[in-house]
Amino acid sequence: MPDTDPTGGTTLDGLLAGFLSRTPHAHHVVLVAPDGLTIAYADDGTDTSYSDEADSGAQSKLAAVISGLYSLAHGILQGNVRQIVIEGGAETLFVMSAGSADHTSAVVTRLGVVAGKDADPGAIGWGMTILIKSLDEHLSTRARTGIGQEQ
Repeated sequence: MPDTDPTGGTTLDGLLAGFLSRTPHAHHVVLVAPDGLTIAYADDGTDTSYSDEADSGAQSKLAAVISGLYSLAHGILQGNVRQIVIEGGAETLFVMSAGSADHTSAVVTRLGVVAGKDADPGAIGWGMTILIKSLDEHLSTRARTGIGQEQ
């Protein structure tokens, strides 16, 4: 069951963990800020290469790779990048832009998923699309009001 925050909403880590529990062969999912820093991360516990306490930089390396790949693709395609898929011998890396539902902002977060070789790319892509829609409320900032004004 995903973690919940005190206001009754679901936390980012909980949403990512829920994605992994519903998506066969997905092992790691990370939400990355435009500057390459990890916003949220979850893994399924089968492979600790990104979550091992002895190598606390592994998640950061994954986030940096995702950010770098997205930036390179954005530069080459000269426009919005919807999805990047890199298939390796044992794993596949999926990267999608995430952010507001209309994706009009020039600065969007990136969602990355590392999945095993038996993963169905269509199922991973569909699951990532649904997850991105559920992340929108967590990726926006409410307008601030002045002191003493009701919200």
